[in-house]
Amino acid sequence: MKKKKSNIKKTHRKNFKKSRNRTFNRKYYSKEDIFLSRMASILQLSKGETKHIFCQRARTTIRLNNLKGDNQKTYRVLTQTKGWELQKINGFKDTYFVNNKDKSEVSQTDEYRDGKFYIQDLASILSIYILDPQENEKILDICAAPGSKTNLISSMTNNKANIVANDIDTPRVGKLNNVLNQFGSKNVKVTNVNGNIFGGTYPNHFDRVLLDAPCSGEGRVYLVTPKPLRFWSIKKVNSMVNTQKELLESAFNTLKIGGTLIYSTCTLEPDENENVVSYLLNKYENVRLEEIEFVNSLDKLLTKNIKSGITKWSGNLYHPEVRKSVRIIPSPEMMGFYITKITKR
Repeated sequence: MKKKKSNIKKTHRKNFKKSRNRTFNRKYYSKEDIFLSRMASILQLSKGETKHIFCQRARTTIRLNNLKGDNQKTYRVLTQTKGWELQKINGFKDTYFVNNKDKSEVSQTDEYRDGKFYIQDLASILSIYILDPQENEKILDICAAPGSKTNLISSMTNNKANIVANDIDTPRVGKLNNVLNQFGSKNVKVTNVNGNIFGGTYPNHFDRVLLDAPCSGEGRVYLVTPKPLRFWSIKKVNSMVNTQKELLESAFNTLKIGGTLIYSTCTLEPDENENVVSYLLNKYENVRLEEIEFVNSLDKLLTKNIKSGITKWSGNLYHPEVRKSVRIIPSPEMMGFYITKITKR
């Protein structure tokens, strides 16, 4: 039998045979766009101003090393014999900008190899001046490698402090030992453990503690280089926070009553800075943040780039005391940095 034809008409979607390829006006943001937008928000600057900040070339900064020679003699050799233009940095002993040499030239000299001077960013030096180490004190540098700050502590205390310099990374501990030997640091015990154990091992033990914590490193970013953000990501920022909190809590527990702890990073991130310090303030009643009065004695060239800590950002509220900390905006004089001075009541 033949099938009867249906009288029902087949209906089709109007676009059934039409191409589904559509063009969307999507805007893709590069890693640099994300970085600059985030930094502009933190620093309260325009994106253009922010980009300019991260495209400035850093000046070479050196400090003469009293542990390996006569600093006056070293100064004469560098200026008169080698023709270096050294600009004294007020407030810092034997510390200079080298105006006519870059870092690579400065490092290829016998004086550097002999340990007569150290190449060190001024923000890093500033953190140790705020720590203010003294002779005969027990001092812990909990994340010490590669050793620039440990050596400066040795220098400021004339090798008369009892220092423990620690780092968790074994290859970096090798570099730490090399730096301490090259630049004449003594009375330093080098350890290679996780810094978060110190609080339980040495409770209320040290007069001064430095925690220059591992961080996302935004203060070191120089955009005029190939792939400047290859080590930076928001994921890395987030991954650092728990480590920083554990280290800061451990560092605080090692501190004697009345002792001084410096928490510093070379990042600008509030998550890694004010947020971490707020965690400590909220957990321990005997934490006290101190005003960093030393910065008031510095030249305007430096202080114009030093700002107070912030108490809120991106919907997050931080402990009101964190305003006493300082954030250093990157400039030719100093890399981006964050410093908090903590005492134990």
